[in-house]
Amino acid sequence: MSAIDTYAIYPVRGGALRKQRRVRRSTLFMLILLGVSLEAGYLALYPWLAGRDAQVDPLRQAWQGAFPILALLYRRLDWLSYVSAFSWPAFFYGYLFPLLLLLGLLLFGLWLAIAVGNRAGRIILQNASLYMRPIFTTVLFLSVVLGITMVIAPVHLYELTRSMLQAGLYGKMVETYHLNPYIAHTTVLSHDALQLLIQQLSKESNLAVTPATTGPVWMDISILISLLGNADPVRIILGWRLLALVVHLLNVSLLWSLTSEQKPLQRISATLFYAWNPLVLLLGIAYVHPEILTITFMLLALLSLQRRAVLLGWVFALLASLISLSSLVLLPLLFLYVIRRAWLSGCAVLFLAFLGMIGITALVLFLAYVPYWQDWGVTGIASGMRDVFWQRYAINSIDAAVLGMPVHLPANMRAWFLAPNWSLAALLIMCLYVFIAIWFTDTFEALLQWSGGLLLLWIFLQPIYWPWYLMLPLTVISIASSRREILIMVLLLMGALVSYYFWQWSQVWEGQALVTIGAPCLIWGWAIFFYATWQMTHGDPPIEEDSRPQKLQRPPWFSRPNWTSRPLRAHR
Repeated sequence: MSAIDTYAIYPVRGGALRKQRRVRRSTLFMLILLGVSLEAGYLALYPWLAGRDAQVDPLRQAWQGAFPILALLYRRLDWLSYVSAFSWPAFFYGYLFPLLLLLGLLLFGLWLAIAVGNRAGRIILQNASLYMRPIFTTVLFLSVVLGITMVIAPVHLYELTRSMLQAGLYGKMVETYHLNPYIAHTTVLSHDALQLLIQQLSKESNLAVTPATTGPVWMDISILISLLGNADPVRIILGWRLLALVVHLLNVSLLWSLTSEQKPLQRISATLFYAWNPLVLLLGIAYVHPEILTITFMLLALLSLQRRAVLLGWVFALLASLISLSSLVLLPLLFLYVIRRAWLSGCAVLFLAFLGMIGITALVLFLAYVPYWQDWGVTGIASGMRDVFWQRYAINSIDAAVLGMPVHLPANMRAWFLAPNWSLAALLIMCLYVFIAIWFTDTFEALLQWSGGLLLLWIFLQPIYWPWYLMLPLTVISIASSRREILIMVLLLMGALVSYYFWQWSQVWEGQALVTIGAPCLIWGWAIFFYATWQMTHGDPPIEEDSRPQKLQRPPWFSRPNWTSRPLRAHR
């Protein structure tokens, strides 16, 4: 018996498989090309990461003294002499202007990578898990290369390095001086090398950073990093960067696994949007912040909820909140989602789930806070919550832009814009948002969308804003399928990189929120308006009367068809 030609019988399926192979090869080639281009762009950032006052910077001198090979690499990559040969606008602080162009090119490269991933996700449908495996391996390998580039990036004494230095100091206070960092003031360590470096940073932003706003889990990790770093500033920074690199790669794997079931067609683009994002690489690895680890536990929580392991998801959500206290805003939505899922299984399951969540919460809080409980207690915890949600200062936010306007407001009106009053109004608006979200978070997709909206609302309204606050909502929104939230997230990402550029100025602009937050919101609002208008004016064309199907007329009562319309009886 002759063999059967399956491609002749099923030509469409065979053609689709051949097209998938071509698309996979082209996708791998484009991703490698774009990854190498982004690597060159991040290497070009080294002169700005090294700082302008390199010869008098103690932290950079210590970093280069510990790694002489890296110092040689920095000199090879220093191309500021070529940049300074041009006459740049004085308003952009001279040679800082090319930094803005370079950040724009990195965003453009990221957009091209996302476009390539979207095309591959729409075409590779048959045996997707098999065909996607080389693509994920390539993305992960290039993510490792980009992450290592940020690990060995130059360091200088800068406002964005405060998080690593201050976390190292907190760990050193416990490990070396046996002090409780929540109650011991750092001025008692005026002789310490880390404290001397922190004292040279901006005093204004130091007002908004207190030990009470640091989560206890992040404090425990700080102790471990300080112990492994032997209280040396260079080793502590290297330890934080290596930890951030490992966490970043874990986040890439978790995001790929989460989107494989939630958004299989966009799994490549969603993973690339996080893995190669300049905001995550710069402010998550080069300048480590707690949000990079918060993303890990939040992704674990969402992955557990997606697989219906609700109690395990609640544990990971609690750990994420105990790293960065600002992520506590998500706990009400997650709690209500778990309760609603348990309610569908019956009253007994609901009762057991409620008791389990209460017991797990009490146990996790006890284990997290008991090492620091002495002389701190409930009053210290409440003080930390107040510093996070009822802030006393305004920095980089819309509130700070309003208070810093050249035209001063009247005294009675200005009082409404002070940070405590602004924080109170923001909390009321967010509570109203959560109350509305209660009625709609009945599915996992709805949970993602409402959680992303809540995080964005928190960023818009809080009196203190920093670019790294966007990393968590960026990750959550990339999993959801809301185009409107993705649009505002991309605009805010551009604003965050512009904010990073503003902080390179010798005098930081107080009204930068008008560009970094206000302008993205304005553009987003007008884009939604014009899109809705276009949909109304260019919708489906009206159906003409002649083309509509005729309505069937019911025959009158007691009517019968004529003899000619009746079917003839079959002759026997």
